[in-house]
Amino acid sequence: MSDRVAVVGMSIRAAKVQSAADFWRLMITGRSGRREIDSSELKRRRVPSRKYEDPAYVPVTYSMEDALGFDPQAFGFGRSDAELTDPQHRAVLEACYRAVESSGCFIGSLPDRVGVFVGSRKSGYGTQIEYLSASAGRNVDLARLAIGNDPDYLSSRISYTYGLTGPSMTVLTACSSSSVAVHLACQAILAGECDSALAGGVALDATDAGYTFTSGGIYSPRGRCEPYMASADGTVEGNGVAVLFLRRLDVALAAGNPILGVIAGTAVNNDGRERAGFTAPGVAGQSELIEEALDVAELRASSIGLLEGHGAGTSIGDALEIDAAMQAFRSTGASAEECRLHSVKANIGNLTAAAGAASIIGCLLALQHGRIPPNAPLVEGAPPTDLRGTPFKLADTPMAWQRSDLGRYAAVSSFGLGGTNAHVIIGDAERELRRASRKGRYWQLLPLSADDPERLSGTVDAVRVAVDGTSAEVRQDIGHTLRTGRPELTTRAAALIPVDAESAGGKWPAPEQFRTVPEVPPTLVFVLPGEAVRAPDVALALYRAEPAFQSTVDDGLEIMKQVLAPEMFAAVRDAFLHGRYPMATNALQPVLHLLGLGQHAFLSDLEVRPDVLVGHGVGELTAAQLSGVLSFEEAARAVCWRSQAMADASERAEAVVRFTRRMRDVRLNSPTTPMLSCVSGAWLTSEEARDPGYWGAQLGEHGPFDEVLRSVVSEHPAAVYLQLNSGTNLLQAAQRWGVPEDAAVALASDGEASDGWCSLLQAVGTLWEQGVRINWQAYAKRDHALRVDMAPRTFGRVPYLHPSLLEHCPGIDPAELSGKRVG
Repeated sequence: MSDRVAVVGMSIRAAKVQSAADFWRLMITGRSGRREIDSSELKRRRVPSRKYEDPAYVPVTYSMEDALGFDPQAFGFGRSDAELTDPQHRAVLEACYRAVESSGCFIGSLPDRVGVFVGSRKSGYGTQIEYLSASAGRNVDLARLAIGNDPDYLSSRISYTYGLTGPSMTVLTACSSSSVAVHLACQAILAGECDSALAGGVALDATDAGYTFTSGGIYSPRGRCEPYMASADGTVEGNGVAVLFLRRLDVALAAGNPILGVIAGTAVNNDGRERAGFTAPGVAGQSELIEEALDVAELRASSIGLLEGHGAGTSIGDALEIDAAMQAFRSTGASAEECRLHSVKANIGNLTAAAGAASIIGCLLALQHGRIPPNAPLVEGAPPTDLRGTPFKLADTPMAWQRSDLGRYAAVSSFGLGGTNAHVIIGDAERELRRASRKGRYWQLLPLSADDPERLSGTVDAVRVAVDGTSAEVRQDIGHTLRTGRPELTTRAAALIPVDAESAGGKWPAPEQFRTVPEVPPTLVFVLPGEAVRAPDVALALYRAEPAFQSTVDDGLEIMKQVLAPEMFAAVRDAFLHGRYPMATNALQPVLHLLGLGQHAFLSDLEVRPDVLVGHGVGELTAAQLSGVLSFEEAARAVCWRSQAMADASERAEAVVRFTRRMRDVRLNSPTTPMLSCVSGAWLTSEEARDPGYWGAQLGEHGPFDEVLRSVVSEHPAAVYLQLNSGTNLLQAAQRWGVPEDAAVALASDGEASDGWCSLLQAVGTLWEQGVRINWQAYAKRDHALRVDMAPRTFGRVPYLHPSLLEHCPGIDPAELSGKRVG
């Protein structure tokens, strides 16, 4: 597996395309994003009338929606940086984010070395800013302008923004740029220079409002891009961005990424001088390229079911391409009409630097859906070129593409003006590659976040729709992706759903429950009660469900077995093994102690640890152990002694003396985590903690616990309070001193019986909502599955344009500069 590269994520935007799903709908229906611009719009765009009234002017565009839209804050930009940066650079930044996001990962926390290989179209954005600013006598920061516009910084800006440390380079080979980028990315992965890579390209001109046709040029006088048609008379440039996320196959499988396809082979060459001129294509070079890629893939041409050709729509170029492909296919035994010939340029125009990546995405979608899309010009009624005697076939309807034991393969040709050619062969991902072991809790905790409440509301609704009616496996996949593959944004809410779709009890947050996290994680106060709420199934449910809880309880039981009388020990043990809470104090206090320690062990595994400890009654002994005053073993013994002393019928004073005497044989340490004293109502000092007499006094009479809570609330007014064990009695007392209701979290609510496990996970979600850090990777050790494309982040679509261009940039639609859109 280590010598193969998988495609695990993809992102595309183009004319009438905002996502891969949009792209597939456009292709499978044989439609295009072509749009004709009328004179009123041209006038609104400030295109000079002398230009658009010229008979040679072709008012046609494949325009990408929201070409100027950007969300600066999401990518670490200020407003001025956004305005200085070429829209191409801005679009590819977002596309890289999206490509990784679609793999079920978050680009900001990828653990491996990630390379960046992207291409772009030539742009005049920065040049115009420099010229117009100078003409107006305004200074512009040329260094910042260069970083935001020069292709030299395109890939490295991506690497910097997301902290990616693999090879990073911009690829400029004209129309083959993004396919060459894929080739270089695969080579870097296979050479061990990186484990993953982003590869693709962008071609975006915000001023695109048509073009002037030149006789003998490559552009269509009719403004129609009709690859492989008898009517083809030239190309039409499109606008868009396309990026692939590639991973070494074994890395992708280990991460549980979706395997969209496997790169079977790639090749790059140049036509050299064996052609009519520098801008002319070379048949020999193209043919040799395809043969080389087939050789690398160890395939014969008869294995290729779909050839996604370069297909720019020029009559000469298309004819030479078909000739070269026919020679290569025939030399490896392909028969007539075995392979479907297609070009996405008919759907979205010629994306030049992004064309190859867009074509690869089209092939991946065809493999995914098991259908080969029709040729859009045929659907629109254009006459096809004559392909009789060739291995290729055109069609005006979709064709089923059935899976085969031999696999399905698609090939992509990309030929750059100047002769740099690339060919990429993509194969099926075998079904067994996605078979991975799932380990999941019965309840799935779904952390959901967004940049603001409006966007979070949309995310909650979308996830809820995606979850409804799905299988247990899909619910596990969704949960795992949301926990480990999404950023933790400022506005948060957590949902909790049962894995079994037939089970009731799912809990979805309402907008009024959304929380905005503070910039600094809040102080976390663990509160440990000294009395039990009757919740018999809490101990049993957690003992059966969580290994960290069970292991901690078992260790404690081994120690208590040596101290407690057999019948008392059996009562303690049965609380966890059978859910039977004891009535006797000398059994109940050990149960409370072990319950709190087990819950703490579960939370500690998630790196949720207290900043402050507050214990009441026997809970103060548990807090002492968590604070380091007592070791695990000595705390267990001390709790048993304490419970025996309290259960003794003798005078309380004698019980205090007896317990104090026993505590003299225990090693007592200074607290490492601040904790409150039930005796004084103030912070427990090192002297008190190490004094056996203090613990004897703690057993006797002491001040009201409300004073203890008042002390901690006054010093930590913005803290979050978590009550361990069961119940909410201490939280209710804390609320009387001003603790907000949503900052008081219980691990097991009053009287709760059947879903103690659910309550524990819900508490984790509530802590996360409040800004407490949760180690979701640690959570995944007990709850992991595959990654899916789920809950994409919603970016703002605010248009940004440098002020110098507002009045001096014909072609930009003023309508695009107004308002705020989110998409």
